[in-house]
Amino acid sequence: MSTAKVFRAACLALGLALLAASCTEPQQDASRNGVRGGTLRVLSADDIDGLDTAINYTPNGIAIARAYARTLYSYNLSGPPDQDTVPVPDIASGPPQRSADQRTYTFTLRPGVRYAPPVNREVTAQDFITAIQRLYNKTTPSPGQQYADLIAGARRFGAGKARSISGLAAPDARTLKITLDQPAGDLLSILTMSLFAPVPGEYAADYAVGDNYSGHVVGSGPYTPTTYIPGRWIVLVRNPNWDPATDPLRKAWVDRIEVKTGVSIASIQRMIDREEADLSLDSHVPQTQLATLRADPERSRRLSVKPTGNLLFLVLGTHRGAGAIADVRVRRAVNYAIDKVAYRDAIAGRLAPSGEVASTILAPGSLGYRPYDLYPTPGGRGDPAKARALLAKAGYPNGLTLQFVTFGSGPYATTRKPIEDSLKRAGIDLKVKTYKEAALWEKSLALPAKRREHQLAQNFWRPDYLGDNARQSIVPQYDSRIDPAVSGNFSEYHNPAVNRLIDRALAEPDRDRRAAIWGQIDQRIMRDAPLVPLLWETFAFRWASRVHGWVYDPWTTAPDLTAVWLDPPSS
Repeated sequence: MSTAKVFRAACLALGLALLAASCTEPQQDASRNGVRGGTLRVLSADDIDGLDTAINYTPNGIAIARAYARTLYSYNLSGPPDQDTVPVPDIASGPPQRSADQRTYTFTLRPGVRYAPPVNREVTAQDFITAIQRLYNKTTPSPGQQYADLIAGARRFGAGKARSISGLAAPDARTLKITLDQPAGDLLSILTMSLFAPVPGEYAADYAVGDNYSGHVVGSGPYTPTTYIPGRWIVLVRNPNWDPATDPLRKAWVDRIEVKTGVSIASIQRMIDREEADLSLDSHVPQTQLATLRADPERSRRLSVKPTGNLLFLVLGTHRGAGAIADVRVRRAVNYAIDKVAYRDAIAGRLAPSGEVASTILAPGSLGYRPYDLYPTPGGRGDPAKARALLAKAGYPNGLTLQFVTFGSGPYATTRKPIEDSLKRAGIDLKVKTYKEAALWEKSLALPAKRREHQLAQNFWRPDYLGDNARQSIVPQYDSRIDPAVSGNFSEYHNPAVNRLIDRALAEPDRDRRAAIWGQIDQRIMRDAPLVPLLWETFAFRWASRVHGWVYDPWTTAPDLTAVWLDPPSS
């Protein structure tokens, strides 16, 4: 998530987010025997990039795509909760065959997976090749290129130096071979993203990638789009060619899904309270309502508070040109100084409860995550005495002044004070420069020439997918070999030992060994303290009384639209 466009989308989503301390609600409601039929009325505060899976990169857009765009691999949200971030076959009929060098994956497709009208044919291996080639459209380049570049020949194809991607082959209609430049044990997790959903080439060729095709997308899942009015309205209806026997992951109870976008959080709350809508893709339950809702046996069954994997943190400069903050003892002092509970409470304010205090880089639910805290403080309230002692050892017995860039508006503007207060108690004064929400990245963090104008910065990072996701969280932020102009390495962190460990982890085929390496990398980076982990964000949802089977999708941080059923089906 390193582009300004994704940052803007994430910022909006976060601005609408509700943070909550407890994640004890059941993963889904207890009703299992569904009723077929009805129209599901869905609200979304955020707009989406489009229905074309080549450009669909915002969480709400991906949540909608699960209903109409199947992929080689996906995830089983009706199984054990501890397995919902493990990729499982979707259109693939089973696990792929892997070559001895772990670079070539051979997939066999399930028979009978068919597109909606007007295509009306089975999905073929060539459709996956078409989808990946479309990611390299010159006019509308896709964020999916960062993942497709793993495939042998993809970069040459994207640069116009080859007419096809050499690492992709379809020996027959139901066999797809993907050959990588280097082994990538996380490939199956990557292939769950709708960016890699199949596209019927003979049909899509009539439309330009992006907005044009978004108005004509044909579904490969249980639903297919019929209406798309950007910023306002999306309608999905049943794909008459969908066979539930070919789809082990989606129940698809309702006949029709209507999504109204651009709805304010206040309106979402009101419409669900009045049962004028069924559910929301956005977190929307105010803090002031949680205790009352949890105390009500009936309404508590229609409430869920869930983790998102989004980390709120402080970026700490590490480059020697950044001044005093380049000394690891100063960065460790900042870690000890911060009162994370005060930060959490400042975000909570009127609308949101609190998130979970953070101390790691990898999110809970990520491969390699292990709870630890290298900079523990009493009750998470900070330890100014320990911070002052470290500053003295670094040559600053009387404290120092640091430059701090942060949000001047939006949901995180209120967190400036607890950060300033925490550091002042430790002898650190801040000179503060504020930016209006996304401008913090567009005019400061994302510009390499601006990064040494400050020593501290607010930031957040939400991975594209959970489970085996360190390629999308640790790598873009802490692998110093990535071009600074496109990386998320806002601390300018450089540790060759960490780079070597990253290479080992990315190439390791064994999942357990890969997890152990990522966990080691997490702690190694935190010893260098290029950041202060602050909070893990959580979302809170309610739904209408006629909705049953509500299931949280941790991959999209939204409910699974294919799981719910309505009783009564008519509103």
